[in-house]
Amino acid sequence: MIFDPDKIYWQAHRGGGGNEAPDNTLYSMKYGWNLGGIPEADIRITRDKKVICLHDNTLARTTDAPEDIADKPVGTLDFAAIRQYDAGKKFSPENAGEKVPALSEVFEIMREEPEKMLYADIKNYDAELFPVLLEEFGKLLEEYGVASQVIVAGKDYELNCRMKEAYPEIKTMQWIGYSPEERMEIFRMLESKNFAGLDLVQLHLRIAENPVDNWIYDLPATELEYAVSRLGSNLEVFPFGAFTEEAIKTLLDLGIRQYATDEPTRFCRILNKLR
Repeated sequence: MIFDPDKIYWQAHRGGGGNEAPDNTLYSMKYGWNLGGIPEADIRITRDKKVICLHDNTLARTTDAPEDIADKPVGTLDFAAIRQYDAGKKFSPENAGEKVPALSEVFEIMREEPEKMLYADIKNYDAELFPVLLEEFGKLLEEYGVASQVIVAGKDYELNCRMKEAYPEIKTMQWIGYSPEERMEIFRMLESKNFAGLDLVQLHLRIAENPVDNWIYDLPATELEYAVSRLGSNLEVFPFGAFTEEAIKTLLDLGIRQYATDEPTRFCRILNKLR
């Protein structure tokens, strides 16, 4: 897929950015869509083979599950058990009543509104659960007919390619974290494969401890310029903690047209000022 180089695309990390909405809830998905972005749902499989939207491997951080349940891997719990607990009130009392959603609930909305897209970030990397996730995910794509609206994201190139091979209509994105040196090492590995099986590559950017020549990011400007030269508008960046007007203008001036953010409302305000 070639993205329109004249358009800015952005991902609402964990649905509503994590900082502005309770992550991986239907509320957060709608929050990201309503701002004009593409929300992200982290996907996992339950014991009874239900694909759910949840970042962590347990319910401890985001729900009010009791201690005897909170630290159990969700792959050992049935969906009905997970749905007993509130996934919104820890974030804010106003979000009380939100539940851990099934991916099918998100797809139901997307089926009715084909312009809506979703990042689905793979969280089951292990050899036992990934094949189950792959199969059940495919059943949902077929049932709801939303494959062309989904961007599957993950850090494992092999698993991203397996997703693309199994479901060619989806889009795929590999995100790259780690140290600056490791990021570009992985990027060049993907380049050596001609980015086969991928529609997007995301590079994480963090604020450098010792900025050089007013460049605030830990990844050198020359490396980011190189990545843009190789991928153009199919390169996405996630600038953690650096969503100032000046920082975004610098990235836009480099030709970057795809972003991820934890602060979608703030990002939109900056983007609107710069347009």
